[in-house]
Amino acid sequence: MIDEHQSQEIKISSIIITNRTRKDLGDITSLAESVCSVGLMQPVVINEKNELIDGQRRIEAFIQLGKTVIPFYQVNLEQIFLGEFHANSNRKDFTPSERVAISNAVEKYLEVHSRRSGRPRSHTTESNKVSVNSKSSKNNVVKLTTFPSSPLSYNYRLTGRIKDNIAKYLGVSRNTLEKEKKLIEAAERAPEQFGELRKKVDLGKISTDKAYNDLQKQVIRDQTVASARNSVSDLHLQDGITLLHGDFREHLLKIPDGSVDLFFTDPPYSTDYLSLYHDLAVASGRILKIGGSLVAYANHCLVPEITKNMEDSGLIRQWIIAVKLSGPFAHFHPRKVSVKWKPLLWFVKGGKTSSLDYISDFIESKSAEKATFEWEQNTVEAEHVISRLTVEGQTVCDPMMGEGTSGVAATKLGRRFIGIEINSERFDIAKARISKTTSLSEFIPDNYDSTNTTKGDL
Repeated sequence: MIDEHQSQEIKISSIIITNRTRKDLGDITSLAESVCSVGLMQPVVINEKNELIDGQRRIEAFIQLGKTVIPFYQVNLEQIFLGEFHANSNRKDFTPSERVAISNAVEKYLEVHSRRSGRPRSHTTESNKVSVNSKSSKNNVVKLTTFPSSPLSYNYRLTGRIKDNIAKYLGVSRNTLEKEKKLIEAAERAPEQFGELRKKVDLGKISTDKAYNDLQKQVIRDQTVASARNSVSDLHLQDGITLLHGDFREHLLKIPDGSVDLFFTDPPYSTDYLSLYHDLAVASGRILKIGGSLVAYANHCLVPEITKNMEDSGLIRQWIIAVKLSGPFAHFHPRKVSVKWKPLLWFVKGGKTSSLDYISDFIESKSAEKATFEWEQNTVEAEHVISRLTVEGQTVCDPMMGEGTSGVAATKLGRRFIGIEINSERFDIAKARISKTTSLSEFIPDNYDSTNTTKGDL
């Protein structure tokens, strides 16, 4: 049998609607209006006998609109139940969305027509008896000797074997089908966030595994943010750490002169944000101690402009530190360059560093230790710089701390830390990451105005 789906339409009058468990079909008018505006999002599903498995509300909406045909998927339930189908069956490949729709429809049908106990039973009555090849119970497969000619006339329950058969019928593993279900559920729950991901999988632009991994990363990220927001009252405050949500240009105005030993930060690299380096230079020139350092990541093309901003504020460029990148490399197309390192610009207030240690001008970056969290950057670069340019108990400030990598490094090394971030989600992630490293505390310098800090929020 050839299974026809999605691109096919069937006369509504040809669909057999048997006794349905669901009596209340809800608001059909709204569904009809949705079909008019955006089309039918999911075709109905029928079996090999044209009996409806899923989609009665969609049928009623089409009837209300005066339509006589409707898109459909057709599946052979008997083949699924018996597991009698072949990998080389003459049928089109289903998209993930189609597979999930069919699988959900079949499972829903089985739940309604199920005893909810036991596997599909062998039937030894003389009527409606069909022989099936006996299977060994070696791999926990139940031996079936006979089966009814029409599975729909008997009660079946949804079992692991049936789920395996559904997946095999659809041409994928059960594990892949479960991942596709998670992707579709996420897209339906949050279309703006995951709808595009679902679309890319259906179009074959990315694999199911890649999309599922991206989904898991985002779920973990969302859970981390939610946890940070919900666990605020459980954090223990002591001297040592200040986390500020907002614009660093406003918050740094309240930091006392000569109170910070090191600024370490990673500003946006675009030319559009060059002014941030100027504002950072002005603030750090006042706040840094004599001999203190400012170390900032930079766009290769903007090094001269950034250097001028810093020197105009009284800072002297000490060196350029090269950070070798790991993993996939970016390409700077305007100049035909594959970017394999990024510069860390090191400036000093007063012309002579107060550091007692040597710092390497070459740092080999590493991928994040926990690949599950794409936002959890490795701290190797921050730790190298902070450990060489400060000692325990001194203060590190990151005015654009992003998701808190510098804060994690500073607290691990026993430094005081002031972190500022304007993006709410990144701020919450940074707070969660730093709180895992140490008991989150707050350091308030002398004469520091705590208005709008996280003291009340934390």
